[in-house]
Amino acid sequence: MGDYQAKWIEWEYHGPGMDPVPTRMSADTVTWQQLVELLRLRERGETEFTLVDIREEYELFHGYIPGAINLPLSTFESDALSGNIILYCQAGVRSEYLLRQLVAQGMSGVKHYGGGYLDWVARSTLDD
Repeated sequence: MGDYQAKWIEWEYHGPGMDPVPTRMSADTVTWQQLVELLRLRERGETEFTLVDIREEYELFHGYIPGAINLPLSTFESDALSGNIILYCQAGVRSEYLLRQLVAQGMSGVKHYGGGYLDWVARSTLDD
């Protein structure tokens, strides 16, 4: 568990050896590069976090980021989650809104993927 905490803290402040987060983005925002690396680390058991898709069920028709769980914003309950969490939505607006709400309620360990699913799809197709 100590290793997991250290990796999350390292990423929170510096990123695990990736490009720095642009200054217009907050420290609570995850970039595509960071999310890809964190998903790889999680797959290898080197970090733990819950990736939460807060889009409504009808939006999932277009797809989702592998390994995410769906907790729609319209029915979201923060007590359903614990530990480190990365939120995402279609374009990053709703996930940032929810992030701010959760932080204001005193929740820690929460971040959001600023580009959302649209960014994920656009960047992932570049790798093909």
